[in-house]
Amino acid sequence: MLRLAATPVLVALLALASSAQTVNPRYELAWRTRSLERAWMATGSEQHAQVLPQVEAAVQRFFAMDMAGVASALDEARFVLEKRATPWDLERFTVTPAARLVDASATTLALSVSSLYPTEFAAPITLRATHAGVELALEPARIEAPKPGERREVQLALGALAGTLGDITIELEIGHEGDLRSRRELSLGIASELGTRLAALRAALEALPDTAPALERETLRSNLTLLDSLAKAASEETDFPGATLLADSEKIAAGAAKGERWFGVERAGQAWMTVPSGKNGARVRVLVPEGLAAERKVPLVVALHGAGGSENMFFDAYGDGRIVELCRERGWMLVAPRVGFMGTPVSAVVSALSERFPIDRERVFLVGHSMGAGVGQQLVAKDPAAFRAFAALGGGSGLKDATGLASEPIFVGAGERDFGRRGAEALHKSLVTGGSSVAQLKIYPACEHLMIVVDALPDVFAWWDGLLAAK
Repeated sequence: MLRLAATPVLVALLALASSAQTVNPRYELAWRTRSLERAWMATGSEQHAQVLPQVEAAVQRFFAMDMAGVASALDEARFVLEKRATPWDLERFTVTPAARLVDASATTLALSVSSLYPTEFAAPITLRATHAGVELALEPARIEAPKPGERREVQLALGALAGTLGDITIELEIGHEGDLRSRRELSLGIASELGTRLAALRAALEALPDTAPALERETLRSNLTLLDSLAKAASEETDFPGATLLADSEKIAAGAAKGERWFGVERAGQAWMTVPSGKNGARVRVLVPEGLAAERKVPLVVALHGAGGSENMFFDAYGDGRIVELCRERGWMLVAPRVGFMGTPVSAVVSALSERFPIDRERVFLVGHSMGAGVGQQLVAKDPAAFRAFAALGGGSGLKDATGLASEPIFVGAGERDFGRRGAEALHKSLVTGGSSVAQLKIYPACEHLMIVVDALPDVFAWWDGLLAAK
């Protein structure tokens, strides 16, 4: 299963928070945020109100660059929602593999065990690893609990995986006597002749003729950089399917060498692409629904993440990838581009996808969170005809002159304790002042900035459904 990256308020300065640690802070806070999101979606507003102090504390501690405080606040909030009777002492530990894409001949994989924040727990801990019910040996399997700033290295034996190829999930358990347990998953790609294949892929990229399609060329270049990273370290923000990406990249390269396109209606599912635009291109993640046909055009949802996020945000976080299921059940396409503080080339992305997929350019929906809401607001103000409707969540700002948007469907949502609420309300007020009778504002009770997308997305899609039905 694909995983994601930390939410925007938990990422922007994360690399500065603890660059010397072995642990990957983006990944670790992402894992905790997504776990909290699942618990949040399984409970109601009454329970949400109980954990708002902890969630708000996580946000505040992040801006204070207190990574340990962020992690402990997220874990505490989740345990309250899950009604755990046991303390969250063991949740503080992290297990980071030396790599996330390994050669099939590897016999062991080093795992680094660290601690994100202090608790009173100081006893030895035990480690257990299994795959598909088969136990994998760990040496040592019992270690002294590392304190914050310390790490312990253990070796995971891969012998029981002999002959296994592809992307797998290893179940990890950190335990202590008294039935105190913490469980998590480790994604791992296993590929035969990994080094040889990566070298061949690099040579194939360099040998591509000028006739090679640009989308495939740029995507191949980005994929190769990612694959090298997965094979050398565990520093990526999410659980990429490394073995699948390698196999697909080889096929992309082989086809591109003959001038053939890889991406099209026949490639259903999720994919990473790099759209040619500017110097480095625009990295995007895409959902292509099953059953697309060239003669039947479908809506496209463009999702813009918040500051510090990436193209993986809407797919893996924001409600554990809630938007993916909302699009899939409708048969809509979804694209999430990487957004910088200077924006993102949405027009180029939509145009590039429209050349490969049956996208209805009159039904392009735009949604943005926090910084993404601000970027989306600018895009709609500049070219309102390019979008059927726009949803700004936890962000936005008042417009000096919104008369040009008087007839544009715009949904504005914020949590009642959302620090982006003031800007969201200012945006809506300016739209109404500009003559809009279709702009909507909804303030979500027992919600703040971190969880506004989780709570608002079902309403946003129901609103879009209504707009299409009315037409």
